[in-house]
Amino acid sequence: MEKILLKNKTIKYKQAKGWDFSIKFKCAMGQHSYHKTDAEQIEEAEQSVSKQKSKKKKIWNAIFFVVNIVVVAAILAYQLTHENISSFSELQNLKFYYLPVLLGVFALIMVLDAHRTNCFLRKSGNRSRPYLCYKMCAIGKYYDNITPMSTGGEPSQIFYLNHRGLDASSSISVPMARYVVSQMSWMIVGIVAVICIIFTGVMDISVVLIIGLLGFLANFILLAICLILSMSKKIGNTLVVKILRLLQKMHIIKNYEKQYERVMKVVEGYQKTMKTYAKNKWFFLYTLVISVLQFVLTYTMPYLIYLMLGGMDYSLWGEMLISCVMIDLGASIIPLPGGTGMNEISFTAIIGVLFPDGTAFWGLLFWRFMTYYIYIIQGICIVIYDYAYGNKKYRWLEKKWQLEKESIAFEEEQIKKYKKEQSRRKKSQK
Repeated sequence: MEKILLKNKTIKYKQAKGWDFSIKFKCAMGQHSYHKTDAEQIEEAEQSVSKQKSKKKKIWNAIFFVVNIVVVAAILAYQLTHENISSFSELQNLKFYYLPVLLGVFALIMVLDAHRTNCFLRKSGNRSRPYLCYKMCAIGKYYDNITPMSTGGEPSQIFYLNHRGLDASSSISVPMARYVVSQMSWMIVGIVAVICIIFTGVMDISVVLIIGLLGFLANFILLAICLILSMSKKIGNTLVVKILRLLQKMHIIKNYEKQYERVMKVVEGYQKTMKTYAKNKWFFLYTLVISVLQFVLTYTMPYLIYLMLGGMDYSLWGEMLISCVMIDLGASIIPLPGGTGMNEISFTAIIGVLFPDGTAFWGLLFWRFMTYYIYIIQGICIVIYDYAYGNKKYRWLEKKWQLEKESIAFEEEQIKKYKKEQSRRKKSQK
C-alpha cells in the first residue's frame, strides 16, 4: 500500500513539473507521434544553446564573421581598382547630424521589439518585465546573426527566459509568438514590395531581383504552410506526413520517425501559440503593426545613410526601401550568417549606384554596421554584462522574491491564526 501511495505521489509530482510521457497513436495515418512536453522542449533548447557555445561552434562562428569581413574587403578592393572612391576625409556635403538619427532609429527598433515581446509576456500571464524583454531580443538578434539561416535565435531566447524565472510554457510561447508575428509582417512588407515592383517597375530585371523573388516565394510558401498547419490539426498532420514521405523517397531524409517527431513538435508548438494569441484579434493586429513598423524602419536605414553622405534626391526613399526588401528576401535563402556575400553584392549593385560619386562603399559600410555588426556588438555586450554582473543580480533578486513570498505567506498565516483565536474567544465569552 505504501508503495502504491509513493508511486501516485511520484506521478503527480512529475505531472506538476510538466513531465508527461504519454504517446499518442495516429491510427488513421498508420504512424505515431510522440508529443513532447514543455519540459522536453526546454531541454532541447538548452542542448541547442550548449552546442552554440561549444568550442567547435565558436570556431565556425568566428570563421563566418571573418568571411563577412573578407567579403566587404573584397568589394572595397574591387571598387578601388574599378571605381573612384573618395577617402572619408574627402567626402563633400557630409551631414554628421544624420549619425545620431541612425542610432536613434536603431534604438527605436529595439524599443519596439522589446515592447512587442513584453506584450506577449503579459499576455501569457506574467508580470511586465521590459528590461528582460530587451535583453532577450538583443540575444536573439545576436545568435540569429552568427548562425546559418538564423537558426540560433529562438532556442537562445527560450533558454534565456527559462533561466530568468519564467515557466516552461511562457519561455516557449513568447519567442514562438514573436517569431510567428515577425514572419507574417515580413511577408506583408514583401507582398507590398512585389506589387510595387510589378505595377511601378521600381527595379529593373536583374539577378538580385530574381533571387529576391525566389526568396519571397520560398518564404511565402513556408508561411502559407504554417497558416494551414495552425488552422487545422488534421490537415497539418496529413501534410507533414506526405511531405516527409516524399522527401524520404527522394532520399533527402533518412530517419523518417525522427524527422516526423521533430517537425510535429514545431507544428504543435506553433498551433498552441497561434490559438493562444489569436483569441484577441486587436492584440494580434497591434503586435503585427509594430512588427511592420520595425521592418520599415530597418529598410529606411540606407536612405538615411544616403542623406548623410550628401544625397539630395528625397524621392529615392521608396525605391531604396523596396530594394532593401528584395535584398533581404534574397539573402534569406543564403545558408550563411547574416546573408554574407549576397547582402554586400546586392547593395553595391542596386542601391550603391544611387549614392553620390565615390560614396557607395561608405554607404555599404555604414549600412552593414547598422543592420548587422551593431547587433553582434550589442549581443556581446549583453553576454559580458550577464556574465560579470547580470547573473549575480538575478540570483539575488530571486532570493529576494522568494523571501517576499515567504513573508507574505507567513503574514497571511498569522492573520488567519489571529482571526481563529478571536473567533474562539468570542465563542468562549458567549
